Amino acid sequence: MLGGWPVTPNPMILIVFSIVATGIVIVTLTLGDDLAVTVARAKQIESRDLSPALWDSVETMAIAAGKPMPRLYLSPDRAPNAFAAGKDPKQAVVCVNQGLLDLLDKEELEGVVAHEMAHVRNLDVRLMTYAAVLAGGIALIAEFVSYLIFFGGAGDDEDSGLGAVGVVIGILVIILAPIAALLIQMSISRKREYLADVGAAELTKYPQGLASALRKLGSSDVPAETGSTATAHLCIVAPLGANGKASSMFSTHPPIEDRIARLDELAGGQIHVQRPSVGSLQG
Repeated sequence: MLGGWPVTPNPMILIVFSIVATGIVIVTLTLGDDLAVTVARAKQIESRDLSPALWDSVETMAIAAGKPMPRLYLSPDRAPNAFAAGKDPKQAVVCVNQGLLDLLDKEELEGVVAHEMAHVRNLDVRLMTYAAVLAGGIALIAEFVSYLIFFGGAGDDEDSGLGAVGVVIGILVIILAPIAALLIQMSISRKREYLADVGAAELTKYPQGLASALRKLGSSDVPAETGSTATAHLCIVAPLGANGKASSMFSTHPPIEDRIARLDELAGGQIHVQRPSVGSLQG
């Protein structure tokens, strides 16, 4: 006994945890992009005639970024949002919600698409995939520690002191490990969001387009109909939950106000002139 826990846990439990951990890593690294668009209930836009304005925006920004045209998807979600996913530029996907087309005009849409293409160019999609794997690994470790505490034995009379200490340490691991994983994701994601905003300004040569888009996205109160907490960090803005709110304390995204202020500075104080939304023109 060590601290009230068996020195050698049940071998079958170790095998199960190993299989689960390996499976999560393989699925996340190989099918993460497909799973993300599946969760978003998105359909692939395979030709320009299905959504000309969206197709043109993605094609133009891909050329500007010097990267292949990513697979393009459109989600029926009325909440304005978008995300990019994939291991590398050759396998990247860009997914846009219908709500984004209904809300933004051409220049604003190009700013959002350029932001996602900057993520692809900077290999942020791969980095965030690895971050998700790391977070999942930490969560599995916490689950395994939980098993050791509750099913590994409570110790005997001679080891009751060590057993109590072990239980306390184990509980702390269970509580703090997921928080540590979230903080890691937050730190990585927030920095990459700022960099992608700057990259979008570089690709479009028009930072006020993305700034205007972020203003609209920040003031939208339409809750997300698709997606999950597992894919929220991929989106250009934190999606709203069913209660119409997005967590700010543990958000993987920096404050929209800070992002807009930085873009306004790049734009030299120039403000975007509003035009009809892409959705209204296509409708």
